[in-house]
Amino acid sequence: SEMTKTVEISGEGGPLGIHVVPYFSSLSGRMLGLFIRGIEENSRSRRDGLFHENECIVKINHVDLTDKTFAQAQDIFRQAMKFQSVILEVLPPYNREQYEKSAIAPLCFPDNEEGVPKTKIPPPVHPKPALKTINLSGASSLEAGMQATLQQAKSPNLPHLGRKLSSPSLSPLMGFGNKKNAKKIKIDLKKGPEGLGFTVVTRDSSVHGPGPIFVKNILPKGAAIKDGRLQSGDRILEVNGWDITGRTQEELVAMLRSTKQGETVCLIVARQEEGFLPREL
Repeated sequence: SEMTKTVEISGEGGPLGIHVVPYFSSLSGRMLGLFIRGIEENSRSRRDGLFHENECIVKINHVDLTDKTFAQAQDIFRQAMKFQSVILEVLPPYNREQYEKSAIAPLCFPDNEEGVPKTKIPPPVHPKPALKTINLSGASSLEAGMQATLQQAKSPNLPHLGRKLSSPSLSPLMGFGNKKNAKKIKIDLKKGPEGLGFTVVTRDSSVHGPGPIFVKNILPKGAAIKDGRLQSGDRILEVNGWDITGRTQEELVAMLRSTKQGETVCLIVARQEEGFLPREL
């Protein structure tokens, strides 16, 4: 609370006019809240001086957004705006580094005698299985905000969060990624003016959390087709050293879009050999 400021607003004053993206810790990769990447010129927020660019909303009506998915955080915000009074904890840019360090501290101390870490990440809530495809072709309007919030994955020494065993819900893909049928391939893509040049697809499972994420299409322009190694059907395992098992498609896309033009993205993908490809999801 010493690092944040409290902003109290009315839920009845109309749209706030802010654009938010996920706020990931640059130190641990944890989702910590919502990053304000833009404020509309004639909006209520600009007029009343409620928020500023590059601030982060970390609590909404005393609900901590740490480890929530982007969809959950947005839903909490929408529900809160139905009330007359909404209390937000807002993190100024100059306190961000200190706040991220404090968010790592609970990882280091056991919360019981057996020494089980405190990180209990709630499973993402998805209303129903849905096919989602996101285009990563060119420069996106999200990039400006993502560059400020998603500078993690720079160091190979960072911890890999979110590793877990394959879920039973993935029965159509059983065997995908095992040593007999699949091989791991490391692919470095340098982001140019046409972007990374591929789309991804997944199928969310409401029971077991996010499913695996695959390359859907290689676009006619971009880094992927120039490099020539990435293929449709490749399962994405790691991005810049970060294990994406259990990550949502939105989180993966945010990591990829945070890459600036001229920077290189390191992908580890699993490719099924012997002509096997996962069925259409």
